[in-house]
Amino acid sequence: MACFTVYSPDQRVQLQVMEEGGKLFWQAKKEDVFLAEKSPLGMELEGCSLKDGFTVLDEVRGSIDESYSIAAFKKKVCRDRANTLTLTLKNGEGQLTVEARAYDDGVALRMKTDGQGDCRVLGEKTGFAIPETAGQVYGMKYVFSYEDHYHPIPRCDLAQNNLAFPVLVECGKGVWALYAEAAVFGDYGSSTLCAESDAPMTLLLRQAPDQLGPTEAKLPLATPWRVVLCGDLNDIATSNTLENLNPPSIVEDTSFIRPGTSAWSWMTENDSTKDPIRCREYVDYAAAMGFDYYLADGGWPGTVDIPELVKYAEEKGVKIWIWEHSAAIRSPEIAEEKLKLWASWGVVGVKIDFFESDGAHRVKQYDYLAEIAAKYKLMVNFHGCMKPAGESRTWPHVMTREAVMGGEYLQNFSTFLPGGPDAAHNCTLPFTRNAMGPMDYTPVCYDTYLTGTTDAHQTALTVIFTSYILHIGEGAEKVLRHPARPFLSRVPAAWDESRVLEAYPGNFVTMARKKDENWYVASICARRPRNSTVHFDFLDEDAVYTATLYADDLSDERPFDVAEGALPRPDAEMIAGLEAMSQRPAHHQHDMHLMKITSFQVKKGDTLTVPMSVNGGFAMVIEK
Repeated sequence: MACFTVYSPDQRVQLQVMEEGGKLFWQAKKEDVFLAEKSPLGMELEGCSLKDGFTVLDEVRGSIDESYSIAAFKKKVCRDRANTLTLTLKNGEGQLTVEARAYDDGVALRMKTDGQGDCRVLGEKTGFAIPETAGQVYGMKYVFSYEDHYHPIPRCDLAQNNLAFPVLVECGKGVWALYAEAAVFGDYGSSTLCAESDAPMTLLLRQAPDQLGPTEAKLPLATPWRVVLCGDLNDIATSNTLENLNPPSIVEDTSFIRPGTSAWSWMTENDSTKDPIRCREYVDYAAAMGFDYYLADGGWPGTVDIPELVKYAEEKGVKIWIWEHSAAIRSPEIAEEKLKLWASWGVVGVKIDFFESDGAHRVKQYDYLAEIAAKYKLMVNFHGCMKPAGESRTWPHVMTREAVMGGEYLQNFSTFLPGGPDAAHNCTLPFTRNAMGPMDYTPVCYDTYLTGTTDAHQTALTVIFTSYILHIGEGAEKVLRHPARPFLSRVPAAWDESRVLEAYPGNFVTMARKKDENWYVASICARRPRNSTVHFDFLDEDAVYTATLYADDLSDERPFDVAEGALPRPDAEMIAGLEAMSQRPAHHQHDMHLMKITSFQVKKGDTLTVPMSVNGGFAMVIEK
């Protein structure tokens, strides 16, 4: 057996590529914790099997260390720093190159073949072997829209369904692994994962379920990167390794890329974008809130004069996005004609919906839409689409993607997901779907629909989740009169720095994000009340800040219904009052809309404990 190991720059992460009996395998560890155990590696082209019979021809080692910025992102500067290994192998049918990288927060590898002309990819023989010592495995059944929960999955059931990327694994000793892919373009397409019943712990790559034949490709060919992000949950949520694995930006002049908040009427009023008067009222709302944009969603064609709306909005300091169905622009020629026209109207962005396929034929559409949009300086929101895979580096003007069961599911239009996203789902997304890239969850719903979460929890989602165009889901009039209005008016959509302060998927998340001199801290919890303790170690030395806290108001709760220490213990008068009642009030009668707003000064080294209701949260702005 030949074994080739590449270590991360800090020497704590290792990726091994092994040739054993002519077959290829790989495995990865962080220190003494397995991220993926011995896993298969290979591919099969029509007329050329590249999965066994290999001998190693060449081994080349190197390193990467460079920095770059993305116009709208979760951090100001991205560092691409890794050690690299390139192996050239040969079998009786062809030659294969394996490229491997080890980062401080993950590993990646891909396969390449040389040559010229057309080729057909029959399948990839690569997998991710979950460590035998692993704890929870969080995955989502693959659906074309990626609109489902990331549930813990029993090991015995990993062979039951195709799973979507990513998959989150609790590896032990505080180490987590996120199985992902990067640099997914139309020359290859996206993949799913599924184990076989006789080896349920090895997730094998499969092509998109609706792509029944081989992938039509061209030589030379490179697969997407197969990636394991690793470390603690902060490492996974704040990593830019997926972006590192993507090509550099296709956009030279990024001045038109402007992250911001958008008014959005469709979630609470589906027919609003067919009404020119209501569209203007939402422009007025956006202006009153200080929002940058209004999205005229599905329904505007034939009913709303977009050039007139653009002109009206311009006078209010608001820019306009519009919606289009992907089926209406399924050729580059038609897409170019329409995007050129919309840009001439003064529209600044396009939401393109209902792709619902990961096949190479559909992924090609993302490629040409991104290129054409860049040409006409239009920002893009892909909806009803596959998950991102780090393309923010290549396409910085693609500001967000849906690919998530988000706020619109509160409308209860699913027959198998009644009620839509819950608090546990919200506490899992930062380390699964949102770790892959920006996520158009459309947060904030106060009382139009039943959320099962508090208003403070809903407000906190604007910080917990990243979407570089932030669509506020609640209706205009309800936001305008809500006590959290000042927070929503100022929360940024892109960040200079991000940190996870504490978290456990499905249970709680507390995050801090910085923009310019100010910090925004938010926390959410699920299923149980919780006390979150924030240590202000991230603040600057010798500086005093003013914090404004938007938190759950526990004034109508009893000590029995909150986390220990959140309220004083019950006194005799309270107990006597309860004993006198013919029927005690249940916990679920708490008013989830109550919010308490306080302001105070903080400095580096201070500590603050904030009690949260069940499925509660808080949001805080900290001004220097």
